[in-house]
Amino acid sequence: MHAPRKFMRFPYGLALTLVVGCSLSLVAGAAANAAEKRGSAPSDDAQAQYHILVGELAAGRQQPETAAEEFIKALDFVADKALAERATTLALSANNAELAFTAARRWLALDNTSLEAREVLIRLDLRQNLNDDAYAQGAAIVQGHPGGKEDGFRHVALLLSLEASKGPEALALMRKLVEQDPKLSGAWLAQSLLALRFNDADTAEKSAREALRLKPDAKDAPLLLMGALVKKGDFDGADQIVESQIKNGGSVNDLRVGYSRLLLEANQREKASSQLEKILKVDPANTEAHFTLGLIALDQGHIDEAEPHFQTLIKGGDHATDAEYYLGRIAQFRGQPAAALAHYEKVTSGMQALDAALRRASMLAKLGQLDNGIALLDQLRRQYPPLATRFYLAEGEILTEANELDHALEIYGMAIKESDDTLDLLYARSLVYERQKKIELAETDLRAVLAQAPNDARALNALGFMLIVHTQRLDDAEKLVTKALALTPEEPAVIDSMGWLRFRQGKTNEALELLKRAYERFPDPEVAAHYGEALWVQGEHERAKTVWNRALQEAPANTVLRDTMTRLNP
Repeated sequence: MHAPRKFMRFPYGLALTLVVGCSLSLVAGAAANAAEKRGSAPSDDAQAQYHILVGELAAGRQQPETAAEEFIKALDFVADKALAERATTLALSANNAELAFTAARRWLALDNTSLEAREVLIRLDLRQNLNDDAYAQGAAIVQGHPGGKEDGFRHVALLLSLEASKGPEALALMRKLVEQDPKLSGAWLAQSLLALRFNDADTAEKSAREALRLKPDAKDAPLLLMGALVKKGDFDGADQIVESQIKNGGSVNDLRVGYSRLLLEANQREKASSQLEKILKVDPANTEAHFTLGLIALDQGHIDEAEPHFQTLIKGGDHATDAEYYLGRIAQFRGQPAAALAHYEKVTSGMQALDAALRRASMLAKLGQLDNGIALLDQLRRQYPPLATRFYLAEGEILTEANELDHALEIYGMAIKESDDTLDLLYARSLVYERQKKIELAETDLRAVLAQAPNDARALNALGFMLIVHTQRLDDAEKLVTKALALTPEEPAVIDSMGWLRFRQGKTNEALELLKRAYERFPDPEVAAHYGEALWVQGEHERAKTVWNRALQEAPANTVLRDTMTRLNP
């Protein structure tokens, strides 16, 4: 007996394509037949309709370039500015600059008041070195801007700032525009803004000073001037601007908060903290100052300093939810899972909500509720399928922390089979193999990561550190850690690895210097364990015990730290 034959079915999309394609052919054919009977060419409307239908079909098939081409052809038969706009948008989404240029010019020809068409053209002109045309578009934007000339100048500056590879050309264009309105403060402000974007601090400073000269109460000029001075490293000059603006009635909080952000961008944390603390002296409840000071302290590993700021914020205000999240992180770092869970449970919205949910699962596991933690991750995986890999990683991590190592390997193995992006999963599985002392398997996974991503500093450092700790292959380890350090010279974990390598090589003085640097940047308990051991070997027993005890207060359950202390100071 023959097996029953299954009905052959066209995929829905293919069937729709055939139907629409036939319809288009019929439309074209009908138009041609009608024209033949009349002894004339198909009408402009029929021609336009045909190209519009073909374009819509292409757009539905996610073929924006073809769709734009068809809409442009339709414009030969019908004057429709909305169609020209659509063609421009599709050409841009297809990254076809030439096609977008053609469409945008047609758009502007049909509607010479269109600000949007000029926005497209000024950028495309700049890319093609059509500097006179770009200037013409910029001048038209300034003159015709609905918000007035000053808004027009700012608008042009923001558009030009998007062209990252055309800094000199963009600045030359802006200078030419400013020359036409040299008495307009907003023109100089726009030039200062653009100059800052392209790291021309001298032009930014001169332009901001001119804007202030023309209009002493120009709102954004002081911050732009401070930004230019900070870029030049003239912090004393920036301080003077802040204080003089405050004396002249400027908003104290706005100026100091803005200045502190500029200082943070320049990695001047102490100076930024000083500005924020001045705010709190006159406005103890200022949420922005508390939040930023809390983040600065947390970033430096000073959790005792960070905590009071976040405690103030959870009483209410814009940053209350974020503060709960960071208080959870602090409690988690201190090894207080119940307190951390209580904070994370209050983070139900905002940018940190998903990470808080993952950390809730981890805290549940630490509190002996492993099944509840895994159930939460399973729920999240069903709720957010595109993030499945992230939830598998979290599940493997909490199983590893619970010492369910075989189960963790099962989860990672299953996820690796299901996922297209396996780098993080292979890395995570290598850590489990290392804990099981299966160093060859761990190395295989890390080598697989490096085969796909040779400059993955995390994998380079992990493999190098593993070889330092578990093997005598110190030369291989040095190559790996040296490369990781070249890629991430400020990363404390990599500095720690290099320090520990030097320690194992017997280069104790060099090791001590590196480990101290790693510890000062990030006083992690394992870094503290290494730094303390180097101090101990140098005979500085009291300093070593101080480092260990301080780390022990923050992370009393850390096994590396406790094992080091027991081994050296029973």
